[in-house]
Amino acid sequence: MKNTESNLFKKTFLNLRWLIVIAAGYMAVFPAGNSALPLFSYINLLVFGFITSNILLYFISAEYFKKEWLRYTIFIGDIILVSLVIYFTGSAGTDFFLLYFLVIIITALGKDLKVSVIATVVASVFYYGLLAEKEGVNDINMYMRIPFLFVVGLFTGFLSESVKKEEENVKGLRFILAVTDIMNENINLEIMAKLLDPFFAENELISDWEIAIYENKTRKFLLLREDVEIGLSEMSPEFAELLIRKSQIYKAKEYVYFPQSREKQVIGFLRVKPKKKFLARDYDFFMTLAGSFAIAIERNTLYNEIRHLASIDRLTDLYNYGYFLEQSEKLVKRNKDFAVIMIDLDNFKAYNDTYGHVAGNTFLRRIAYNFKEALGSCVLARYGGDEFIILRQGKNEDIDAYLKEFQAAMNVKFNDYEKKIVVTMSIGYARFINDKTAEGVISRADRALYKAKQNGKNTVAYL
Repeated sequence: MKNTESNLFKKTFLNLRWLIVIAAGYMAVFPAGNSALPLFSYINLLVFGFITSNILLYFISAEYFKKEWLRYTIFIGDIILVSLVIYFTGSAGTDFFLLYFLVIIITALGKDLKVSVIATVVASVFYYGLLAEKEGVNDINMYMRIPFLFVVGLFTGFLSESVKKEEENVKGLRFILAVTDIMNENINLEIMAKLLDPFFAENELISDWEIAIYENKTRKFLLLREDVEIGLSEMSPEFAELLIRKSQIYKAKEYVYFPQSREKQVIGFLRVKPKKKFLARDYDFFMTLAGSFAIAIERNTLYNEIRHLASIDRLTDLYNYGYFLEQSEKLVKRNKDFAVIMIDLDNFKAYNDTYGHVAGNTFLRRIAYNFKEALGSCVLARYGGDEFIILRQGKNEDIDAYLKEFQAAMNVKFNDYEKKIVVTMSIGYARFINDKTAEGVISRADRALYKAKQNGKNTVAYL
């Protein structure tokens, strides 16, 4: 419960309790036939104790008012005090038995049916004892008050329990809506999990939670909050059977796993650690949350696929220039060392004109594949036509020898596809040296490529 809710409960509880204090005090101090009551009497001491107890309760932390043991103590204590006042004033046969109703009504504020029933039973027993002990109470109708007190007490308890369930449903709905809003606003799942942490920390049902994404190809779960991977083989056979194959809830010793599934295929799980035994509605609540996470994960997957397609050159399956520029600009902003390498295929136009565009496209795809194998740690992009651009991070002190070795290796590969036209490549590169933009480095690499062309092709040059 949040602090504002706890404070409101405490304020309402103590303000209503003053009704019992005032009514009991009035009954005790001004009973019929006791106009000359001594100052220091049992009755006055009871009233003083009643007033003092309510004042002292204001100094107790608001959070304690939702603790069962405190509610039990106060409600049973109030019933005993009311019974003592009725006993010492001899008012068992009067309408002051209605004070019991006040105690039961305030008990119902806690929205705990068990506490309400106990308070009702105790009040009924005490009042029956007072009636039985009081001489002259022989009217059978007087004893009808006891079942009436019991029935009204139970009704109040059931009514408060119904209100409690509705409030929990509303609170659960608000929680789901808040979580859904965060999921809708954040494509990045790791960031989403961090933003959701405070919400789950305030959830009264659980003490820990985790969200995981299942990769069917690797058969592994990626835990987003812990940032670790767990293989399906590391989980129990029962887990795999229930959660993965049957898409059902799996209950472990400490945790409960809720499957995140879309179109009967499990794409992850929501794991929670209950503070106490879950009720049926609790399972429904977290199952709904797991479904919301499944939608978010599916949306994230589709977004990444679309973004990947938008960043890829369809012919070569390398990155396009837009993606290359985005990555290089990030390095400039972070002032990280890198080099830009530009490659132009020599005599490719003649190859294309001789063997046709289909053969030329096949040649480009093979070249791109070889580039990936040789420069896998770099960002490889197609600049346009038969030109390629490469981003290599680091100080690149060895870059000249590195590129010449790369060029020699690629020339061997080129011979595998060459027919009558000899295709080679000219390379130009430039290193990042306090350039204001990535395009500044790219421009120098482009000029270095032109220099390599001017030097007779199939060479490496730099600026």
